[in-house]
Amino acid sequence: MNDQRTVLWSFIAFINTCFFVTFTSKTTKFAKICLPLHLLTWSEENDIKMKKTVITILLTIVAVSINAQCQYCNTYEDYLEGRWQQVDTIYCKSHSKSHQMWVGGSDYTLTTGDKATDNILKKEAFAVMICDALYVNCRNLQYEKTRFGSGYTRAMRIGQRSLLFVNRIIGSDAQSSAAMAGFMFGALGGAIAASKQMKQQVCYVISYGADSKGRISIRLIDDGLMDQMIINRDDLHDEYYAEENTSKRLRATHVIPILEKAGLFKQGKQK
Repeated sequence: MNDQRTVLWSFIAFINTCFFVTFTSKTTKFAKICLPLHLLTWSEENDIKMKKTVITILLTIVAVSINAQCQYCNTYEDYLEGRWQQVDTIYCKSHSKSHQMWVGGSDYTLTTGDKATDNILKKEAFAVMICDALYVNCRNLQYEKTRFGSGYTRAMRIGQRSLLFVNRIIGSDAQSSAAMAGFMFGALGGAIAASKQMKQQVCYVISYGADSKGRISIRLIDDGLMDQMIINRDDLHDEYYAEENTSKRLRATHVIPILEKAGLFKQGKQK
């Protein structure tokens, strides 16, 4: 019995050392998923119960470790088909403290510490999965021939084949607004306009893969697309158009709760 205990505790110590996941951010340097050894107390009188407890904890550890795997895919089609490349660890860094509480924005830089893999994540990868969090590479995304630039943004699967993400307003409307502010009020006016755009983030949808040039055209969730997404839901239609101001109606804070009520995010959950 003593030899069995020694082997068991050695195995537990090994598991405690090996199974971990680390990530970095402005607010949390490291997080460690490990076996709670302090919860285990051996009892001569209840040997069978203790063995069951240990087995349950070990199975939980294995499940957590599998779920915590980091992975990436190279194309939109790979994402749909579940063709992922495994990575031991991915570090997720937000560019600024003010953006950490936002879901939207191309605000995340993802690295592994390996130069070759980091280059893939920066230039080639379409999406990255860290635990249950999905990040999409903004590098090749474009709306009205305008691109977001580098960086990753959080995304959610919606419907059967699409991805929804939140980001700043881009395209002709955003450019004309910034240009007018800069002309009238100089650099300060341009900065104010840019700040306003960041706060008034909207929803975009990815429904197609890259073209021959590697660029992915996305759609803004506007009135027309919302009408399609909540068709046959008069209650949600009325709630959406209850906001009479067009620009406010398109804001992510107004759109996302309505799409949740429509059950579209439930349809898009990973199987």
